[in-house]
Amino acid sequence: HSCCLALFRHRFEAMPLKVIRKKPAASSSPSRSSTNFVKTRPSAVKTSVLRKPSAASKAPRGGSGGDTHGSKYESVEALWEAELKDETSRNKWYAQGEKYWKGQDASIDGVLGGFAQTHGPDIRESKRFIQWVRDRGDLVLPKGSGSVLDCGAGIGRVTAHLLREQFGTVDLIEPNRRLLDKAAADMEGDVKVRNFKWAPLQDMEVADEDYDVIWAQWVLLYLPDDDLVNFFKRCQRMLHPDGLIFVKENVVKPGGSFVVDREDNSISRTDGQYKAVFERAGLRVLHEMVQTCWPTHLIPVRMYALKPMHARDELSPERTRSMKRPASSAN
Repeated sequence: HSCCLALFRHRFEAMPLKVIRKKPAASSSPSRSSTNFVKTRPSAVKTSVLRKPSAASKAPRGGSGGDTHGSKYESVEALWEAELKDETSRNKWYAQGEKYWKGQDASIDGVLGGFAQTHGPDIRESKRFIQWVRDRGDLVLPKGSGSVLDCGAGIGRVTAHLLREQFGTVDLIEPNRRLLDKAAADMEGDVKVRNFKWAPLQDMEVADEDYDVIWAQWVLLYLPDDDLVNFFKRCQRMLHPDGLIFVKENVVKPGGSFVVDREDNSISRTDGQYKAVFERAGLRVLHEMVQTCWPTHLIPVRMYALKPMHARDELSPERTRSMKRPASSAN
């Protein structure tokens, strides 16, 4: 999202595609002692899919997949069984993303992998989706009001060009210190941008906040399914009773298979796989939309507006673990 994207080539549905990818959730993970808030958001070429989901629109939840090294997996569960045998292997999964993002420029062109031309369509369609949800009464806030948390905010691309315009105040959370420092420097003195927090999303602590909106874009592809479920449960603890979670991610074409990019250990899931995760986390899909005016050689992008099935669900981690990673060495 607001930043970090890069692109890679692989075979997908018999044609070369690229994945736009975002910063890793564990990039340059800070130590707990240093994790704190620092006080201080062209025309479409085809018709988008913009609707409330129905039973008929739900894709199958399973499905095989593979990675860019040629490995095949009979299901996404088989992928995680192979990759996440213990905490060492889990840390190794995240470390690959950390390594990748240390080499990316802290600029719009850098975080979009040299495809800066996708910035405009991305922001434009996100605005349209927010307005669609607002017009249908599911986002009760008028434009320019309420609070939003930008998850995986990077250099603040989405905060600066989208969220600060659509909402009253913005907090940013970002796992890469170098990218977050860039965001803080660029938005210094902006009264609508309140806090910059350096923390990995898989270990994100529940803040003492009631956010009206939580926005996560091009960052959830770095979280394995169990960490993603727990991330969403933490988000619900920080959400206002009328609040929504917006997700914008790479989603493979209908009938396609999930794919893992081994350059940074990101996974482009199917629509059904995302919806299975939402359900496990106690979230329901109110609206969804396919990004339009998008290069055909990039994996498609889909947006979801989510609401908790039950207000203030208790966080019930599916596993209990102590995550300890070295403090960041990034500048």
